[in-house]
Amino acid sequence: MCATQPTSAPSDARCASLVRILSGDHVGIQGRTVEVQVDVSSRGAPGFTVVGLAGKSIRESRERIRSAISNSGFRFPFQQRILVNLAPAAEEKQGSGFDLAIAIGILLASGQAPLLHDHLGPSGILAGAGMLGELGLNGEVRPVPGALLVTDALKAWGASTVIVPRGNAPESSLVRGVRVRAAADLHEALRALAGDGEQGSACAESPGLNEESDSDAEARASSLELSDVRGQETVKRALAVAAAGGHNLLLCGPPGAGKTMLARRLPGILPPLTFSEAMEVTRILSILGGESPGGLACERPFRSPHHTISYAGLVGGGSRLRPGEVTRAHCGVLFLDELPEFHRSALEALREPLEEGRISLGRSSGSTTFPARFVLVAAMNPCPCGYLGQARRRCTCSAASIESYRQRISGPLLDRLDLHITVRAVDPSDLVEPRTRAPGSTTAQVRALVLAARRRQADRWGEGISNAAVSLERLLEDGRVRGSGLDALRKSADRLGLSARGFARTLRLARTVADLEDGDDVDARQVAEALQYRELAGGLSG
Repeated sequence: MCATQPTSAPSDARCASLVRILSGDHVGIQGRTVEVQVDVSSRGAPGFTVVGLAGKSIRESRERIRSAISNSGFRFPFQQRILVNLAPAAEEKQGSGFDLAIAIGILLASGQAPLLHDHLGPSGILAGAGMLGELGLNGEVRPVPGALLVTDALKAWGASTVIVPRGNAPESSLVRGVRVRAAADLHEALRALAGDGEQGSACAESPGLNEESDSDAEARASSLELSDVRGQETVKRALAVAAAGGHNLLLCGPPGAGKTMLARRLPGILPPLTFSEAMEVTRILSILGGESPGGLACERPFRSPHHTISYAGLVGGGSRLRPGEVTRAHCGVLFLDELPEFHRSALEALREPLEEGRISLGRSSGSTTFPARFVLVAAMNPCPCGYLGQARRRCTCSAASIESYRQRISGPLLDRLDLHITVRAVDPSDLVEPRTRAPGSTTAQVRALVLAARRRQADRWGEGISNAAVSLERLLEDGRVRGSGLDALRKSADRLGLSARGFARTLRLARTVADLEDGDDVDARQVAEALQYRELAGGLSG
């Protein structure tokens, strides 16, 4: 097409000196529309200037764009004055995703794409189209982080067609109601604007809560089978309770008892992602660039950061606010092994996401709120050497060192962990005995119980609300808690030193136990099991 051919002498009749093209970037996990205004004029000294609070990567784009235009066979207007404004000018812009829009604007404003001038409005705006992409020096269009977010923002602004790099097309195609055109280079981008580009195909939706087939479910968890863990039936029961109600879990036991093995099997018994949850996870992965799944996320995240992680790495931060591990674990599991070894400030920052399901970060450049709703699984040893209370090995820790070790975890953080479970050491001889499976111990069997419990919660509280997230007032009003259950909890509250938060969390835990047992009411027996989970950590919660 002539729209993509280099033009040695622009036609003044077809040349618009000012061109306006929609593009965008993202702030947090929200896309932001930015209007790229390109003015190519013979007035003034020749040069190439970008204004509008452009970040460093955008200022560097001038050299990329020069080479990309020239190496693609077009003429870069060196003898003219090129002024690029990123509007609104009061907001700082970041990222390399504006390269494509700037380059297309220069080609249009210098008359090198005459057929596309029919698409320009009276004020020079390229109507109904948006674009994003980084340019290589040879003119290729490279993927950028946050394409899904920007596409969504452009659609909300009114764009009917969005040009994206080929690598971003699968995720951008998840946005409904907009045509996504994939471009590998500048020539393909111009053809796409003329209506001759390749349209990205939307990925299939993730199965809903009740729609996962048995074969899909088996394939999803086959690599980490729960029954492969020998013994530990009490801990497996606690995992089922945590998965069924969305409760946080603390595993305390000696080295080699299987704490990490058990934690890694928790995602396999969680319900599959709903479509809305999958979109939330995909939006987070989109802004992380290389971690994007290239389409709709289908697995719940499992994040296991090392205990040397910084505050910003765990909760988020940086000069340009980026999500931390708590956000990367959104809708999934955050596993913190060796809990007392984490920095105290980082652990204390977990309080907000554990209560609110989000994390708010503020810097001089502004503030951002990231989603952070996850199941926390923490693991620790009972003492610094790890062998307190073990018959096979003698503990070498002093009482003072044990107390100091446990005090690294604050009471308020422990109070937010609903289940405190002691993981007993497994006899090595049991590992070589003939394998027998306890009834209901496989991943598929436990997941079926969890799914049934979640359905009951959805019927009771509404879709997407688990027992761990329901308010105490609503729990007492609609949770069918019998007087015997409340009396048992009241009598034990003083003995265990339960705070008001601990009281409410124990009651929610009892409601989950009843749901797992297909019980309508919460009575003293379910409360007794929930209280047991508060007693098993050897005084850690007291």
